[in-house]
Amino acid sequence: MKKRIWIFTLIIVLIGLVAAAAVAYQTLNTKVEKTAKVIHTNISREKSDLRKEQVSIKDHDAISIALFGVDSNTTRLATGDAGRSDTIIIISINPAKNTSVMVSIPRDTYSEIAGRNTHEKINRAYNHGGAKMAVESVEKLMNVPIDYYATINMDGIEELIDTVGGIDVVSNATFSYEGHDFVQGELTHLNGKEALSFIRSRKQVGAGGDFGRQERQQLVIQALADKLVSMSSVSKIDSLLKTIEGNVVTDVTFDDLKTLISNYSESLNTVERFQLTGYGQFLNDNLWYFIPNLEEKNHIQNTYLENLGLEAQPLENDTYEYPTIETQTIETQAIEEQTNEFAY
Repeated sequence: MKKRIWIFTLIIVLIGLVAAAAVAYQTLNTKVEKTAKVIHTNISREKSDLRKEQVSIKDHDAISIALFGVDSNTTRLATGDAGRSDTIIIISINPAKNTSVMVSIPRDTYSEIAGRNTHEKINRAYNHGGAKMAVESVEKLMNVPIDYYATINMDGIEELIDTVGGIDVVSNATFSYEGHDFVQGELTHLNGKEALSFIRSRKQVGAGGDFGRQERQQLVIQALADKLVSMSSVSKIDSLLKTIEGNVVTDVTFDDLKTLISNYSESLNTVERFQLTGYGQFLNDNLWYFIPNLEEKNHIQNTYLENLGLEAQPLENDTYEYPTIETQTIETQAIEEQTNEFAY
């Protein structure tokens, strides 16, 4: 479905946040450029294997970006679960057509993990092999090229939100989590800790499962971006840049970030947004997985490819034999709560 959203600032947040600061605060340009260099991390490949030719932001090509939100809090560090990408969003941006397509991928999606010859939850790819393995695993799942990536530590969002004095969001659901109550349609001011509770909730009654959480993640990031571009305190910008340096990595350069602002912003005023639909399934490892509907995935895939100026792909046949224990149908708009302990 098409829906106007201010997603350009979302991308600014997730691929560095620094470009917005550079535009609004020219006197801080040197500091911003330093931060951009600190967070810049390549993934050792010239181009996607699904591209015939390399594309470039500098040349104003249509591009595909993968955004990862990685949760590395102390609890996960203690249990060995740190580094999983619990937020996975891909965005195709076509500056010539002024169009963009955004796809949210559920973290529990059953997928081949690139370079490991295994099928696991898609969020495990980042844990196993960092951004490179995560990018290539997303490419295998969706059969679309990924040209750039950006990763933010979700715990860093808490610090960012506190730095800007909190954010205002309208809750998409009525639920309670970690002592915080949220009411659908109600405008709520959130500090960093409250915002994390808002975007991490999914199994609570009324929270809407993974699909509800994915929408809340977008709401929080957009609200944070709105607050960032309205900041007037130079001291806060200094604190913000320090937070970014410890919580964001990307292979987008400082010059490319500035080009995104000057030449790609019109493409991001209107975004066609998708979420994968499918069904839930327990496999023989006693873990719950999300299995995408192939016809719907093919439609999303081809819409995404078309926006990149690439050829549509035929519907694939699902010949993989899933080691099934139990099946549960999942609807996008009426998802049942996953309350079992394995729905991690």
